[in-house]
Amino acid sequence: MIAPPCHPPVRAAALAARPRFVAVLARSLAAAALAASASGCLVISPPEYDHPSKSAPVLSAIFPPQHIPIHMVDPSFGRAFTASVLSEDNGDPVWVALYIDYGRRSLGGSPYRRLQPPRSVVGAGTIAGGQRSFTLPWDLDTASLPTDGVTPDRECHTVTMMASHAFNQCYCPADPEDMSSLTWQIINCDPDDPGCPESCPALDCETTPCLFCDDPEFLEACRDP
Repeated sequence: MIAPPCHPPVRAAALAARPRFVAVLARSLAAAALAASASGCLVISPPEYDHPSKSAPVLSAIFPPQHIPIHMVDPSFGRAFTASVLSEDNGDPVWVALYIDYGRRSLGGSPYRRLQPPRSVVGAGTIAGGQRSFTLPWDLDTASLPTDGVTPDRECHTVTMMASHAFNQCYCPADPEDMSSLTWQIINCDPDDPGCPESCPALDCETTPCLFCDDPEFLEACRDP
């Protein structure tokens, strides 16, 4: 007579344990069903969602285009800048300021020659809501072009738009991680006049003392009390 085949020890133990596992699982499912039927329903806690973290505003130029210099044929004629912003604001509005000759250290120690103070021109939004467009008029009475001859190239200037959720007492973004900027080149002359430049050189901080809003020493001096 041929003897029945023998399973290896490990496989035999697994096969022997399978019925016991099935029995334990069945008893657990039966207990859960009994508890649910006794209470009338199975209560599941709703998931908790955190609000998205606030993000720095990201500006994009719409008009005028940044790559074309703006000639100020009539300096008394005001202009407006249209841009869009994308950010997660958590209910806080976005503030926007305009700086004339941003980066050039003024005689008073500011990182700009002229300033148009921050305005809340766009309400709070979310990244999921997409970009929000706005138009910021340039008030030449408040932020006129310098004519004191301090600028190395008299006709050459810049207008910088800066966005942040909060500005400090020096009219710069309070948090250097919460800021975004756009810059347009301004040429203060009629392009038809002889000698009026078609473009201007970039800011040269090696020959001209520069200062920016995110300079650590400047930020420390401008912290709100």
